[in-house]
Amino acid sequence: MVADPMTLADDEANGPPVRGRLTQPELIEHVRRHYNYLNGRRDARRLIISFHDCSGLALNGTDLREAEMVGARLTNICLRGARLTGANLFGADCTGADLRDAHLERADLRGAILSNANLAGADLRRADIRAGFILRQDEDGNLVPMREADAVIDGANLERANLKDARIGRIFGQRTSMRNADLSGANLAHADLSDSDMRGALFAGADLTNASLKGCVLHGAMLAGALLDNTDLDGADLTASQYRYSDMRKVDVSRAITSIQLDNLDKSIAELLRNHMRWVRTLGSEGHQADLSRVDLRQAQLAGMDLSAANLALTNLSCADLSGTQFCAANLSRVMALNVNMTDADLRGTNLDGANLSRGCLTHARLSPLILTGTSGRKAVTSLRNARLEEVNLNEADLSQVNLSGAKLGRSDLRDANLSDAILLDCDLSGADLRGADLTGADTRGAVGICV
Repeated sequence: MVADPMTLADDEANGPPVRGRLTQPELIEHVRRHYNYLNGRRDARRLIISFHDCSGLALNGTDLREAEMVGARLTNICLRGARLTGANLFGADCTGADLRDAHLERADLRGAILSNANLAGADLRRADIRAGFILRQDEDGNLVPMREADAVIDGANLERANLKDARIGRIFGQRTSMRNADLSGANLAHADLSDSDMRGALFAGADLTNASLKGCVLHGAMLAGALLDNTDLDGADLTASQYRYSDMRKVDVSRAITSIQLDNLDKSIAELLRNHMRWVRTLGSEGHQADLSRVDLRQAQLAGMDLSAANLALTNLSCADLSGTQFCAANLSRVMALNVNMTDADLRGTNLDGANLSRGCLTHARLSPLILTGTSGRKAVTSLRNARLEEVNLNEADLSQVNLSGAKLGRSDLRDANLSDAILLDCDLSGADLRGADLTGADTRGAVGICV
């Protein structure tokens, strides 16, 4: 992009754009006039703060659509919940900026610096975050680069951010947090995202050609359908991630960490389960607690088994038959369990934080608190914090007092389910069927999609 002098002169014909360091009152005044500009009112002027210093100021929740901020210094600025749809932030320095829940759809962020910025929950659909550089004229009239660099997001927080169909390309984003981010259809070709936290991220249709995911943690990530052509997965942890072997034909996974195969266990699965059931029956005096963490148990037939207090963290249980299985007080955190059958399963007091049970069947399942024996009535509450439960059948399930904070239950079947006293903080129930559901005493603050 070129900061053409003629273009600047044309802007100045309608009043010069802001120059230098802006104070908070000055910036608020410009935002007021920009609001008038957006709404066709008098005393209006589009916000143009290109190449100027607004560092440390606060514009939380403001409407900055179509604003011009090319090369602006926005370090540590507070823009939480701000509307920046279509805004031009080309080459802007947003180091340490607070952009939580900001609306950045179609924003131009080419060459921007987002190091250590907080973009948790931000909407970056179709945003352009590719490399870019700015040119200026020197004293001899020659065009010279002011700053030439790839877009930088290293150390940024992009948890739960929506980057669907974003153009990212050759970006530098080492040690970035992208937990539960939606990168479906995003162009990440040649991006350097090494050592990043990508647990639960969605990559369906994303282009990861020649991208570096070295050392990334991809627990629970959805990689099926992503273009993984010469993607560097050296040291990446793919445990409990979901991908098709056909997606991996052009990738070297020999040095990646993957789920443990049954053939590599010290004992057969049958022997492990026998020892565990003996351990349960004798209250730990005989046998051994089952540790099936990180094991690939896809399509396993474990219906009716007693896996109470077993450790199945990060296990792949997709398409497994677990109907009637007892999981009381078990650890199923971050399991990948797509299309799982847990009909009539006993999940009281179970840890299912970060689990993905999408399209599973949990009809009549028990997820109410577990009364702990010998503790004068103390309870262990079932936890599904930040779990993915899209399109899950929870018809007539007992979810009383369950913790579903931050969980996604879009299009789930909750007819006649018991959600009394459940914690539904920031829960997404968009399109869920709640007919006949009992929500008495439920904490629904921040929840969306509740229409009983």
